[in-house]
Amino acid sequence: MDLLEKIKQKAADNGMVLFGTSCVDDALPDDLSDMPYALTMGMRYPKAIIRGIKDGPTPEYFHQYRTMNANLDRTAILIQTLLIESDFEAVYIPASQSRPGEAFHGRLSHKIGAVKAGLGFIGKNNLFVSIRLGPAVRLVTVLTDMKLPISSPVENACGSCRACADACPSGAIFGKTPMPPYKTADIFSPEKCAYHLKTAYQHIGRGSVCGICIANCPYSGI
Repeated sequence: MDLLEKIKQKAADNGMVLFGTSCVDDALPDDLSDMPYALTMGMRYPKAIIRGIKDGPTPEYFHQYRTMNANLDRTAILIQTLLIESDFEAVYIPASQSRPGEAFHGRLSHKIGAVKAGLGFIGKNNLFVSIRLGPAVRLVTVLTDMKLPISSPVENACGSCRACADACPSGAIFGKTPMPPYKTADIFSPEKCAYHLKTAYQHIGRGSVCGICIANCPYSGI
């Protein structure tokens, strides 16, 4: 079994139902530019959890969110170790990133690798939408200098649907179809979203989650 197959097996053994590879050299900060290839992995939310958040977050959703992030990070660091032990450079980008002074941006958007890997598209809700699972997924990324296969992106499939925008209680989703180079400000206001979370959902995860747009997306299949 070659290294990439070992990595895929490790990911599957740890609950990853999405797996893809891509080159993200045009999206990396300078200090990560020596690792231009990305391994993108993802877990899916249970449909029962997503059905429960059509009108707002629940404690069960928050705990799934937090536990899934921990498992994504754990799996990513296992794969990071596999790569390093095989004499490649590698570093994982945490599933949920928080950087001082950059409240709405991490080191690298997981969506970029997922889209470049052909796993799905960026929806009108500014979330990654899996072709198979919709936006009811969580992602993590491992960067490496190991040369990986490159796939072709798929087209946005939101069409005229406005389900996420119409359901959003904050008005943060503008209902516009994302177009490359995917500028968040064109389709979504993270400030409006964050303000609503902090004011309406402090009792659940201190206002860190919502999920209404996920539950109301037809591609979530609930």
